[in-house]
Amino acid sequence: MNMKHITAFVACLSLTTILHAAEDPPVDFAKQIKPILADRCVECHNSETLLGELNLQNRELAFRKRKPGPAIVPGEPEKSMLYLALTLPPKDKKAMPATGHRIPKDEVNTIRQWIKEGAKWPEGKEGAVTVKRKKS
Repeated sequence: MNMKHITAFVACLSLTTILHAAEDPPVDFAKQIKPILADRCVECHNSETLLGELNLQNRELAFRKRKPGPAIVPGEPEKSMLYLALTLPPKDKKAMPATGHRIPKDEVNTIRQWIKEGAKWPEGKEGAVTVKRKKS
């Protein structure tokens, strides 16, 4: 393979990747993000426990100003504490979740993509995240 062929091949791969990414539907809060928050986050980040000054039970509370900095910066996952805390090494004291199993990489990537897309979070019942009580 000569350099022209390699360049053409790389260009085709890049175009294929771009076209495939354009086909992916936007992240759906109610179907994809809300279940993650309900299963893995709001048990500690709710109005009763409020760990880290963060309440993820609804949009208004999640986007409220906090001393540690914004939990979610729409369009900027790398500036969003919610995403960053999920990507820290497990032994880091700011890594989330603080206890239990780490959130699977595909779910962390979904959160990252959702924030990158603008972190659309509906108001009202559709956007309300309730604490799932553990079965005894």
